[in-house]
Order: sequence, then C-alpha cells, then structure tokens
Amino acid sequence: MTDKKMSWDDIPSLDGLKMDREYKVDTPLGKRKFERMSAGDMTSILEVKTIRAKVVTGKHTVDGQLSDICAEGMALILTNDLSVNQYVKIGFFLGKQKIISKAVVKQSVPVQNKYKVGFQFHNINEEDSKYINSLYAAKRLNRL
Repeated sequence: MTDKKMSWDDIPSLDGLKMDREYKVDTPLGKRKFERMSAGDMTSILEVKTIRAKVVTGKHTVDGQLSDICAEGMALILTNDLSVNQYVKIGFFLGKQKIISKAVVKQSVPVQNKYKVGFQFHNINEEDSKYINSLYAAKRLNRL
C-alpha cells in the first residue's frame, strides 16, 4: 500500500466552523497587564531595607510598607483596613524618586493582624510610571 502525499489542500476549510467554547489566552499574570515586582526585588535594586508609603483617605492617614508594585498599581501592608473602591492618595519614595498618585482600593485581604491592600493608580504621572517601568527593566536585566 502506498501512502498518499498530503497537501494543504487536503485539509478542510475553517469557514463556518463553530467552537464549543470561546478561547481565552491564559497568562501567568491573570487579569494583570504587568508583572508586579515584589518588595524584595525593589529593596534589592534600590539598596534599601524597606519601602514605606503614606496613604491619605478623606478621614485619616495610614502608614504602610510596600508588598509589590508595577506601573499600574501596588499593594501595601497596612495596619488599618480600607474599603474596596475607596479613593485615596498615595505617596512614597523609590530611591530618590518621589511618587505621589491618586489611587483606588481594589482589594483588601487580612494578613497576620494587618491588611494587604491592593491599589490601582489613577492618573499617575507619566514620568513616575516610566520610572517604575525602568526599575522593572533593571530587574529583568539582572536575571539574564
């Protein structure tokens, strides 16, 4: 028996093909557009022990410590809980770069008598966003 040589023309057309489910690309980042850098990554790059931040709400100021960050948001470890969708202002230093941004609380999770609160920056200064991205690039280059 001889094998018939296959060609692309032997494969049926995809016109009218129906899928039983919609394909979604799985990414290791989940819903995020950017990979977040951990506090350890940041303290190593900036050669500091910790990165502190201040969060100002309409009623009070809360001090926090960086958990992770990317150009679109960050998570802080806080002693006080904040409400999801709450508007705040955040200020902190990354090295000598002072960053101040409006933000929205996206989540709050209890962690060892404190709270890990995730924020999405709102109208962050473009220069600050680029600076955070440059730190991410430095992190990636150090891994090569």
